[in-house]
Parts: sequence; C-alpha cells; structure tokens
Amino acid sequence: MLKQVDRILIRVPSVDGAVHYYRDTLGMKLIRHDQRLASFKMGDNATELVLHSDPELPDQATYYLVENVRAIYAKRDELKLRFSSPPQAVSRGFRATAKDPFGNILLLIDRSAGEVAPGAVEDTKAPGALFAGIEEKVAVKADLLIQLYTQLARTADDLPYTPHFESLYRDYTAAHSDPKPTRQEVWRHLLNLRKGGKMPKLGAAKSPAPEVSDEDRARLRDMLGEDIGRRDRLPYSERFDKLVEEFNVGLQRKLSPHLIWRLAATLAK
Repeated sequence: MLKQVDRILIRVPSVDGAVHYYRDTLGMKLIRHDQRLASFKMGDNATELVLHSDPELPDQATYYLVENVRAIYAKRDELKLRFSSPPQAVSRGFRATAKDPFGNILLLIDRSAGEVAPGAVEDTKAPGALFAGIEEKVAVKADLLIQLYTQLARTADDLPYTPHFESLYRDYTAAHSDPKPTRQEVWRHLLNLRKGGKMPKLGAAKSPAPEVSDEDRARLRDMLGEDIGRRDRLPYSERFDKLVEEFNVGLQRKLSPHLIWRLAATLAK
C-alpha cells in the first residue's frame, strides 16, 4: 500500500537561509522555492525534502505515496485504518490522514490527477487531525489569536489550566463555526504562532513553579520520560491528565494541573 516516502517536512527559522545551507553546503538539488517553503530532491530522486517556516505547518512530518487515497479510504474498515476526514483534493491528486491500529499517524498522498505544472509548490497543509502538533482540524485565525494573547499580557507558560487561558479560549472559539477547536488545538495554534516568531515576547512566566522535594522533582522527571524534551505537547492531553493524577498520588498536598505544568516546564529547562 505504501509505495515510498513522498516528502519529508521540516520547519526552519528562515527558508532563504536554509536554502543556502541545503543547496550550497550539503549539495542538494533545489527544485522549488517561494517565500513559504523550498523543496529539494533526495538521493533517490523521488522523495522530496520540504523546508518551511510556516507556523501553521507541523514541525516535522512524513508523507507516504500511495496508488489511490480514495480507494484506501473506501477500504478503511478492512484495513483497520481510522481517518480523520475524507480524502481532500490537492494539486496532483488526493491526500488524507489516517491512524493505524497501533496509534501511528500515516499521512497519505497520491498522484491520481497527474503531474503538477513545473515550478509550482504544492500546498503541504494537510486536512484533519489525529494527533496534536501534526495537523489541525480547523483554520488558524492568527490575527485574532495574536490579539487575544497580547491583551492577556501573560507568556504561554503561564496559560495552561488557568482562567486566563479559558478567557482566551472562549473568545477565540467564539469566532469559529462548528466544529470549534478544542483546548488542545487552541494551545497548538498559539504555540505554532509563537515558534514562528509571530507572537510578542512577554518576558518570563509570572507564576512560579511549586516548591516540592528533590525526591518529588526526580519522580516527576522519571514520569515525564522522553516527554521532558517536548513538554509543549502535554497540556490538554490525556497523557498530561494521567500524569497529574499519578503524580498527586505521592503528594501530601495535591497540586493543580497548572502547578504541575509549571513544575514540568522548569524540569525541561
């Protein structure tokens, strides 16, 4: 079913700077380039490496080329694949996001419509979402979110599980028609804009991490495991809900989700 890796997406701070490095230093063949992204041919002359600086695109993603996305979607029950939405037309065919029985995300794309015109850069925004941080279900209203974030005057680390975030969430989702974004999606929208340099710098977090024993800090670090290096993915997830519940079992005084988030944030630095 999966014929080959079609493309690999990587976010970079500057597309022009990345082009100079990958083309001039690494010697890769540049095939497309615009203000949003640049595409290179990999060594197999089939797979593309797509560099981008778009905060609405995932940091990293891998697309698999298939013969026909719509045919796979039609057989999704037989193949035990769960799709986030029906296949969506793109410039050269169709694409869709599926999850296998083991929880792995498969970004599928086909070429059923033929080759795209030379020099065109295909839109790499993917439809639907099965995993936060990979794709979004709803459009990002960047200007509104930046405005609401600026009005709060609290840095992102201060927001999860607070009335401030609830205020931002209420006003942001009010501007969306159904389906409205979840709290997790709004958090991702905010982080992607911040990573893309589109959010104002508001300084250090105002809410301090709670005082806990060295043993409890070490226990939380162990519980975080590999997630300690990607802690921004945790808020408003089932993984974090479970972590809060398990961490509080060993404490004399239970901590709120926000305080455990602040503690996790300090462990990651």
